[in-house]
Amino acid sequence: MKTKQYYLKTLTLVLPALLLCLQVTSQKAVFLHHSTGGNVYNEGKVNAWIDDYNQENNCHIELTERAFPNKPYEWKNYPFDYWNLWINGACDSGEPGIECMKTLSRDYRMIIIKHCFPGAQVLGDTGNPEIDAERKSLENYKIQYRALRDMMDQYPDNLFVVWTLAPLHRLSTNPENASRAKEFVEWVNEQWLTEDGKTHDHILIFDFWGLTAEQHEEPGQGQVNCLRYEYERSHESGDSHPNTKANEAVGPVFAKFIADAFTDR
Repeated sequence: MKTKQYYLKTLTLVLPALLLCLQVTSQKAVFLHHSTGGNVYNEGKVNAWIDDYNQENNCHIELTERAFPNKPYEWKNYPFDYWNLWINGACDSGEPGIECMKTLSRDYRMIIIKHCFPGAQVLGDTGNPEIDAERKSLENYKIQYRALRDMMDQYPDNLFVVWTLAPLHRLSTNPENASRAKEFVEWVNEQWLTEDGKTHDHILIFDFWGLTAEQHEEPGQGQVNCLRYEYERSHESGDSHPNTKANEAVGPVFAKFIADAFTDR
């Protein structure tokens, strides 16, 4: 016969997980991505991880993934493009491929965005930053990200997850552009959400660069600030899509990041 103490002990173990999941009003998330994100999602078995988490913790996280932006927009998702869609008015909520933030924020509590790997081809500054320029440069990226941060602040009840840049294959970039990509990642990680002296607790950074880029200045193989050698699909061609090994390593980390974000806030 089970004792009263047994039931109390069981309740004590189960209740924290229940409370974590019940304290949030919505656990719906949308992951806006192109091919690199899709590979992490599929090969990294992100949804399977979340399904297991939901069963084990009595949670109801729903993750939807979507190629974005998509037709009728060009296949580009760099800082300019998110600015152009959501701030400059190029979006249309009647088209899933270019949906506006107003409806995304209504339908999903968490909005996750990432850039394609050509976003790491960061060119030198001109000294004349332009928010409406497609040129991939530190000066343009920063003012576009500041505008995106201000836009996200208009939706304080939503969670925003921004992926850092996807590093390029060493055969598809040069040391100068790769170094500037790292500089932008460091700015996003360390300054973007603090430089204005305000609190942006609803904006989170998933450091994909930190998980997949070579960090050593003189690695035995590969090149610093580029896709890690072990994560290259080919060592002879410059395909910058991380390989299956990379996706299988990142997928569970990404899934846990989503779960933690919901339960912590």
